[in-house]
Amino acid sequence: MDLSTLMPQQLQIVKTLDRPLFVSAGAGSGKTFTLTRRIVYALSPESGPFVEHLDQVLAITFTKDAAAEIRDRVRRALIDEGMDEEALTVDDAWISTIHGMCSRILRAHALELGIDPEFTVLTDADELMDQAVEHVLGRATAPDAAPELAASLKALYAWYPMAGEGGSFGAGTTIKGLVRDLLELSSQLPGGMDDVRVARGQADTSALADAYRAALGASKAATEKAQVALDAIDAFEASGKTMADAARLMMSCTMPRASKAFPKEQVELLKAEAADAFINIVLACGGPALDALVGLARAVEAEYRALKAAQSALDNNDLLRMAYEALRDYPAIRAAYEGRFKMVMIDEFQDTDQMQVDLIRYLTGAGERALCTVGDAQQSIYRFRGAEVEVFRRQERKVGASGATETAADAGAAADVPAGELVKLVRNFRSHDEVLRYVARVFDGDDGGLMQGFLDLEASDGRKDTLVADASRRQALFVAGGSTQERTQAKARAIAERFRALADAGQPQGGMVLLLGRMTNADVYAQAFRDQGLDCVIAGGSVFAQAAEVQTVRALVCALANPADTAQGLMPLLASPMFALGAQEFLALATKLDDQTGETSRRNIDAGIMSDSDVPGLQDLPLVTRAREVLRYALRRVGRDSFAAIARDVVNASGWFVRLAQRGPEGKAIAANVLKALDAVAEAEAEFGNSPRSIALAFDRFLAGKEAPGALNEEGDGAVRIMTVHASKGLEYPVVAVAECFGVRKSLGAAQMGRVEGGAQVVALPARFDGVKLADGTFVKGDDVKKQFEHAFKGKGTSLWLPPELMEDVCATGSPAEAFARLRNDDLRLSLEERARLLYVAMTRARELVILAMDAGVSRGKVTAPTFDVETDLTYDVLRRILPTDALDMPQLDADRLVFDNSQPGDYELISLAGFTFGEQAFEANASLDAEGRLVRGDADTDAADDSASTIVPGPADPKPDSFELVYPQAVGVRMGICPFPARDSYSYSSIATALHAETEDRAAEARVPMDESGDDAESDGSEMTDADVAAVEPAGNPMALGSAFHAACQWLIEMGADALPAERADALARLWCLTPEQRERFDVALDCWLRSSVRADLLAWPCVRAEVPFFSLGCEDEDIARYGAYAEGAIDALATDPADPSRALVIDYKTGGTPDETPDQLQEKHALQARVYADVLHKAGFEAVTVKFVRVEQVDSIPSGESAEPQVVTYNL
Repeated sequence: MDLSTLMPQQLQIVKTLDRPLFVSAGAGSGKTFTLTRRIVYALSPESGPFVEHLDQVLAITFTKDAAAEIRDRVRRALIDEGMDEEALTVDDAWISTIHGMCSRILRAHALELGIDPEFTVLTDADELMDQAVEHVLGRATAPDAAPELAASLKALYAWYPMAGEGGSFGAGTTIKGLVRDLLELSSQLPGGMDDVRVARGQADTSALADAYRAALGASKAATEKAQVALDAIDAFEASGKTMADAARLMMSCTMPRASKAFPKEQVELLKAEAADAFINIVLACGGPALDALVGLARAVEAEYRALKAAQSALDNNDLLRMAYEALRDYPAIRAAYEGRFKMVMIDEFQDTDQMQVDLIRYLTGAGERALCTVGDAQQSIYRFRGAEVEVFRRQERKVGASGATETAADAGAAADVPAGELVKLVRNFRSHDEVLRYVARVFDGDDGGLMQGFLDLEASDGRKDTLVADASRRQALFVAGGSTQERTQAKARAIAERFRALADAGQPQGGMVLLLGRMTNADVYAQAFRDQGLDCVIAGGSVFAQAAEVQTVRALVCALANPADTAQGLMPLLASPMFALGAQEFLALATKLDDQTGETSRRNIDAGIMSDSDVPGLQDLPLVTRAREVLRYALRRVGRDSFAAIARDVVNASGWFVRLAQRGPEGKAIAANVLKALDAVAEAEAEFGNSPRSIALAFDRFLAGKEAPGALNEEGDGAVRIMTVHASKGLEYPVVAVAECFGVRKSLGAAQMGRVEGGAQVVALPARFDGVKLADGTFVKGDDVKKQFEHAFKGKGTSLWLPPELMEDVCATGSPAEAFARLRNDDLRLSLEERARLLYVAMTRARELVILAMDAGVSRGKVTAPTFDVETDLTYDVLRRILPTDALDMPQLDADRLVFDNSQPGDYELISLAGFTFGEQAFEANASLDAEGRLVRGDADTDAADDSASTIVPGPADPKPDSFELVYPQAVGVRMGICPFPARDSYSYSSIATALHAETEDRAAEARVPMDESGDDAESDGSEMTDADVAAVEPAGNPMALGSAFHAACQWLIEMGADALPAERADALARLWCLTPEQRERFDVALDCWLRSSVRADLLAWPCVRAEVPFFSLGCEDEDIARYGAYAEGAIDALATDPADPSRALVIDYKTGGTPDETPDQLQEKHALQARVYADVLHKAGFEAVTVKFVRVEQVDSIPSGESAEPQVVTYNL
């Protein structure tokens, strides 16, 4: 066997067969080739042979594609070496992913393990996990829910919403999201939820009390605050220690100002003590919520297992866990594998976790003699899949220690277990030396770079140089200022300009790639390339489902499965490039002609597809004719022929593929995605049969799985590629640009969770609080309680958490506060470390040239500076490494070249969208974006840009205001006309009141409506004109204006969560509604009465309060009301609901005006009709018990002297 072409390190790896071997293989170092040669050498006579047959070799790699590549290389090498019979066994060899190996073991011993040998493996468990969550939460919220399940959900509602976003702290923390995360976490643990420890607190206030006592006597203000806090602590200790008691305590614990007697350091220490105490107290008092969270998580876990059992399916975590348990707990199974493999190799070892390593050790023999691990810690980028780079480092230390400590005393023991060997593959056969020096400059930790223990690579002398253009191999650009979107556009345009220059200099476009850390803005970069005349393909990542062509296939599937579903099917399908219908064609499909009367009327477009009765002027449109022919034939075939074949025939018959072929590489890539989507339809049909609905649902599940597209990764087709860094792993390109790959987001979640020794730990803090009444009777909203809770651990500026050193001084090790901070900080640190490795992977994909594109915002205020955050972003550290630095070791942002000796002017560019200062230097804006998003260098004339933009954007002066472009590049004329609206068969309360000659509205629905006889300004159900409309027609002194202004003020208070109306807003409302001085005085008095009222406090105590809630529903069956119309419409002034108890609702209706002479009976009778309208609407919406309160804000109840006035309230319980 010829090994003469191998490097010395490669030869060492190939020939080291009888001892543990650890290989650090740098990027592009030929490790796959080396592993292949090692397997073949072990089978060759030169090694003994070391292994007699290929089934004595176990080779584990990370992906199925990588395993297939190794099998193929081994087969060809065996044939080349004349071992043809052995080559025939390659397909049955133990060369696979670790999950494939586990599946093989479990199937072989299924009867012993009591599992179905025909089990299926879930390639994507997300869908089934989501189903488990939906099933459990659906049962918990059902009307007939088990009491304990419903109670659990109700307890959690106090802490988290079911879905949606929270505020700055707790953003996105929801019940659904939490139990989903817990399911994913527990499924990775051997004991499931039994291995998850949810932190509980202790209601201990002693340390907090001591900290406040230290403030006594410091100053008058500090003493007062400290005494209030100490009194609150005493009250809390004497209470039942509920969440309401905890809220009262927190609201009373405010921070004193720093002074000489109580310096800043003590204030910060007190704040840290408060943070520790509050978290402990909340977790102690919130036991029911935490119990509910654990209970729901266990229920979801059980449901997930039941769903898998029903399908006889296992997920990847099941495969690992069950194979590990089989080898650990079944001696016969363990014995069958202990001596089976003479050689065990694990490729991509940096992407494994500890359970996988523990499993492999059962297969490697005594002392791991047969184990060879190969990987690169610098390329560990799969932490989100559970990979632990520390596992790689531990194995490296273990093997290294075994080789270093082999002494004479150990010789006897080491006879059976030889010392291990460490080998480093550092010769890079991919990249030019300048690219490798660029990488080393950024990452070499020994020289101040981003990575400690950096594995520096050496360029191979024999590599072929493929850089055609005369260009620098190391380039970078930095964009400062502007919004995030503007900076993204600027980076995209600048990269596109550089790619264009390379292409003009002869560099093939097909060898250029843009690698992104995330694909959110891939379309922005793609558009920039296309605007430069560069064909562009989005060739990887998780954007397949969002691609326009894939959504078109989805629309086709929906249309064939259900033609009546025009919103998801026919409408987007016909508007897509497949059929390219414009406004005129849609008007033809949606308009029918009555042959008898000649009248036109509206029809659904699915009826338009099946009918030829078009109106004159819209007949014989060629695009409509083609769509009808293709789709009618297809719909007639549904149910008889293959669904996938029908879909494919529709695409062919539409001519879409022909048009795509004419668009070159970009069209070719779009066609590839269309074909992949159609293949998925065929797979769904093969699995579920010829059921259109089942196929449509299965196709949606396929898209939800975020499959990467089958786009083209080869060079030479003339298109620039955009892909994620993860998708580029294992690929290489001559020219690589890197963007969106430098920063991570801080976790703002109210729950932190992570792996710890022996399982996982979870610290779940509330994301919201209920309102509470304080000891003095003041009602505090839940938002204010939450702000106080957050304030205790809020750091300086935008930092959410106090400095770590303060928390370490205060928090006991293992306390919930310490655990929360540790988990959060560890996650941030590990995320940033992985982001650095992602950047390393991206840069090492380049053979000839690398462009780094970075950006930073600019702060606002007196001093504007780039917003570098080294805790979450690598940009500053990278700039400091690649740019010349000043005497303070700060990067010179205005340099025009990089730090390398051969760097040329223009290799680096600062694109400043706003002026800023950095260090002692001031920078002016040197670029801007025009109206079309193009990057303009130099001082931009904003006014000129605006003027030019006004000539481009169609406006009133445009000669063709009714022409526009829809989906397909074809201008379409639209005839505009007036269409009378039919009278709506509906009623509002005011319309009934008018018909009965009773009160009208208390807001200006019509001009000049006089006050009613009772003296009320009016009644209201909300069906009024807009503020602007009324202000335009109402004269000063309109009696309705006061009510309208008051309602507008109350709506603003609810929607803004405010406790008072700012004077400037009150003045603005007075001007808008033309209030007279007398009305303005009444307005202020009424608003003050409402703000102080207990009925408002009761309203705000509800979890969900909304203002001006519109309704349109079936009308009341009551004969007295039903005669006014079939539907009810209007708006509710204030509606309060409780998601935890969807059977109840509270309605508040404000009333201005009125007289004090009306008796309670008269008032009950007066508002009964309106109350019945509201109650009927809400009953039809599913609420069972509706309380309606009419609040007469200008009429007060009789009150004892010394108490605040309360408005009259007329209450109905319906």
